[in-house]
Amino acid sequence: MALTFETSPPAAGWNARIAATPNGGNIYQSHELGEVKRMARWRPLYAESHGVAMTIHEKAAPGFGTVWYLPKGPCVDGTASLAPVVDDLREAARARGVMFVRLEPEIREEEGALAGLRAMGLVRTDPVQPHSSTVLFALPESPEDLLGAYPSKTRNMVRRAGREGVQVERAPGTEETFELMWRLWSAVVEDQGLGVRGHDYFVESWRIMVSGGLAQPFLARRDGEPLAWALVAALGTVAAYKEGASLRERPVPGASQLLQHEGMRWAIERGARTYDLVGVPHSSRLDDRSDLRYGLGVFKRGFSKEVTDWVGAWDLVLRPRRYAAWQRLGQRVVTRVQRREPGDAFW
Repeated sequence: MALTFETSPPAAGWNARIAATPNGGNIYQSHELGEVKRMARWRPLYAESHGVAMTIHEKAAPGFGTVWYLPKGPCVDGTASLAPVVDDLREAARARGVMFVRLEPEIREEEGALAGLRAMGLVRTDPVQPHSSTVLFALPESPEDLLGAYPSKTRNMVRRAGREGVQVERAPGTEETFELMWRLWSAVVEDQGLGVRGHDYFVESWRIMVSGGLAQPFLARRDGEPLAWALVAALGTVAAYKEGASLRERPVPGASQLLQHEGMRWAIERGARTYDLVGVPHSSRLDDRSDLRYGLGVFKRGFSKEVTDWVGAWDLVLRPRRYAAWQRLGQRVVTRVQRREPGDAFW
């Protein structure tokens, strides 16, 4: 069965098809995220193979050809369902002169799965999306049952935030909201020395996701002053903590837990059954304090101790010589040529 393409599908219809994929879909495969990636010079291609809808992002790498990238996709449930999709991707990409295809399927990291990916001719590489390990929280059917589903310490922290006067609102998708989110976000970026994209990219990405109905911003305040925010997205039965930031100099105990609690309540109302807390250290490094995500891991594991490790990113190489040159030097050169502002990157 050949890979088939569709031109400009309606956002709601496309997201429904992504949600119907074998693993329930992922927000990074959504129509809205395809529009977000346009700002980084990617062009979304909407395709299907063996009943699996997928958003392929296409980008020119001058001097090397074209790259395809499937963020957090294809949305399969194992290597057996991935194999025929890879065959179709290989055939279609080769016909279009693509140098390589980068895949990030959310398949659990096990020896059998890794062996299966290698057997398909895939090459392991660095993930683009920096959360190959995560904490998945099973949501109850009713928001009223949510607090009782937490471990006792997290439940107590949520209640403590309420006693401390913290209030969480479902913030409107206005310029005021997005600018406030940026002020808190940029302070965290500067504090941690992260090289990320600038104001216009992030604010527009939040606007696209919220206006499309994919995401909802949450804002925590005390005495009217903002403490933290979180952006929660939902597609099908899976919701995810997309991004967030908080004040570092005046933390309020339990505020972050209460923020996630309200995000989960919204997710349940949207029909989500799983909440992805997104981004913790690998399960083999949970006690490694040198890991940049150590603190996040401690916080997120307060909702569930189990860490899920995905297989990460794998490349389907169509032009081996060009790919080797790209790995050695090409990516760095092309990134410098295409860079529009500090933090801009090829991916």
